[in-house]
Amino acid sequence: MPKTASKTKRVSAKAKDPEKAVATASPMRLPVGLMVALICGALFGLSAPGFNQWYLAWIGLAPFFLLVAGSDSWKQATLRGLIFGTAYNLVYLNWYLGLHSLNWMGLNDFQSIGLAALCWLIVSVHQGVMFALFALLMRLLPLCGGALPRKVEDKWKLPALIAIPLLWQLGFERVLNAHDWLGVPWSMIEYSQYKLTALIQIASIIGGIGIGVIVVMMNVSLATLLATVTKKFAVKTLASESKLGAVCGVLVMLLVVSSTTIYGFQRMQTSRLHPNHNVQILQGNINIEMQKKEGHRYTLEELMTHYGRLLKNCVPGYCVWTESAIPAYLRDSPGVLAFLKNNARAHHIDMVLGSIDSDAGSRPYNGAFGITSDGTLLPEAYHKRYLVPVGEYTPAFVKLLPEFLQRLTDTPAGTGFESGKKPVVLNFEGKKIAPLICFETIAPEIVSSSVRNGGELLVNISDLAWFHDDMVGAQTEACAVFRAVESGRYFVYAANTGPSLVISPLGAVDLRSKCGEEKLLSAKVELLDELTPFAQWYQ
Repeated sequence: MPKTASKTKRVSAKAKDPEKAVATASPMRLPVGLMVALICGALFGLSAPGFNQWYLAWIGLAPFFLLVAGSDSWKQATLRGLIFGTAYNLVYLNWYLGLHSLNWMGLNDFQSIGLAALCWLIVSVHQGVMFALFALLMRLLPLCGGALPRKVEDKWKLPALIAIPLLWQLGFERVLNAHDWLGVPWSMIEYSQYKLTALIQIASIIGGIGIGVIVVMMNVSLATLLATVTKKFAVKTLASESKLGAVCGVLVMLLVVSSTTIYGFQRMQTSRLHPNHNVQILQGNINIEMQKKEGHRYTLEELMTHYGRLLKNCVPGYCVWTESAIPAYLRDSPGVLAFLKNNARAHHIDMVLGSIDSDAGSRPYNGAFGITSDGTLLPEAYHKRYLVPVGEYTPAFVKLLPEFLQRLTDTPAGTGFESGKKPVVLNFEGKKIAPLICFETIAPEIVSSSVRNGGELLVNISDLAWFHDDMVGAQTEACAVFRAVESGRYFVYAANTGPSLVISPLGAVDLRSKCGEEKLLSAKVELLDELTPFAQWYQ
């Protein structure tokens, strides 16, 4: 009898924690909650630009919130957050696999695929840790369903409909993804909506971060409804006082989304744009092997010959080259400078191009230069402020890695770049162009500061040659669309291997090139000087 009683007691204990029971019965199988987190996270990742299942963003977080709120402990909530977030980013950031082939580094195909997969995994887990920290904080917060604080069992609780979205945006947009923490806020939820042009017009006031708040609020309202009306998902911290209250929460959010969309349609109908300036993009299609591999690396003379063929078709206006189009110190390359100045004068074009700059202390910068149509090199170049960890500078931990991994941090400058400190406007006879470089498209605070500094046209010069994948182009496009609407500026995105883009202040893509084509692209833009509310307040 004692043995039977003991066995019954053990079975009963397992029944109280089904996840532990499953794990004990089958050691190779994930607990149910973690399996649900894995599947839901991967499905949520399909909302990413490139997959374009934008509607999943409005419902895909609700299961995550229920999993966190329904966890038995803070440890379980944290683990579920890690699994969900990692799965989401593995799907969203699948273009990291496009790093293959890395044969130019001396790696064989097996090593190249392995290194690309390792980078993909590291970045995805890094972002997954942020989901884990969010889940931990959400689990520890005293929450209740609804939009108002209320007493539950003699304790005041914070309204989930307000607290969770604010925690989400504060964490993912400002704190956890801060540059000092090696954060790269690439997979933000709002970018999933970039093709819904009417909906995102409100970004001119509240920014993409505000749209992200609305999307998260919708998910919270759905989670509250499920927690309230369904016993299976009954979660006290999200449940409303009544079913009617939970339904009203969803209806209110639908009203918010509808009102936002109506505002967007009205803004688009009343906007008057008059694009009257020619802008051309030199998409040279210099792939990574041509840039890096010994024995095939382009010389400066070969590059000038290559670009010279495209320049022959230029018409008067602006001509935008790409990031590192001149992989040398431009001010110390008299032959290249003479070539550029002669072409600027011959074709009556104002040039914006990427090259390397240095300061009085010989510190290197990833720079953007301006050359006027009369052949004058503008005295001040723009220095990239948002450097990519590992790719453009070497964080301390990289020195602990094997040598072949350290070589990934090699740049045209040799040892990495210094970070710029301020926005710079390239002044072409009173017409002010604000340059940005590559990943700075993901930083609304950098774009807003450039506009406040007088930028009338945004120009991003980039090099996506590392990634042999159009998915990264679609996601870059999403970021650029939001920056255009937020700032109320035309946005010219010039990418070495494509896609290159010209985007209107309303978020319409007026020009999009294909990847992997060598081409001179042409479009019309307007220079604008009015500041949007978002550009004024967002720091």
